[in-house]
Amino acid sequence: HPIHPSHVPLTAPKASKMSSAEREAALRDANEKMRQYYVNRPPMHVVKKKRKFGEGPQDGAHFVQLAAVSSFLCAFLITPFLGRKIARDEEFRKKFIPSWYDFTIEKPDYAWTRQELHEQMIQLQNELHDRAINGEFTPEKLEEMRRQFHGKEQSEDASRSGWDQLHPGVDDDEDIEEDD
Repeated sequence: HPIHPSHVPLTAPKASKMSSAEREAALRDANEKMRQYYVNRPPMHVVKKKRKFGEGPQDGAHFVQLAAVSSFLCAFLITPFLGRKIARDEEFRKKFIPSWYDFTIEKPDYAWTRQELHEQMIQLQNELHDRAINGEFTPEKLEEMRRQFHGKEQSEDASRSGWDQLHPGVDDDEDIEEDD
């Protein structure tokens, strides 16, 4: 890439004093310097050294961001295990959770066990089976049961206001279930 004489900037006092031979010599010297720059250019790893993490002027911000992200990630991953420990371990809860923040509800003494609930379901199933065998679920009795609440006596006031019916807008002669 030779430099054309018209592209060389000349300063005012020196340009007028240079002869054409001096000008040609300056151009040859400039061309040689430019050629040496392109030919003998130093490798990029020498010119621009690669920075390591933490050496730059803004890497302090990176460390703060890394610390914030890692703390949130750790909290996100630990939360289920810590919650389970708090919920199940009363000693741990009393040690680390203040009493004013502990909203746990004590398990009532009268709570049924799974076995007791199962026995009640079997008992109810047997009672319904016996009632069905005795004929308590005939279509007429089923219709009467649908229109009234079981175990409630019919009062005149309730009948007049419609509070004894399953739906106050349904008359006795209407069918409750829709037949499409």
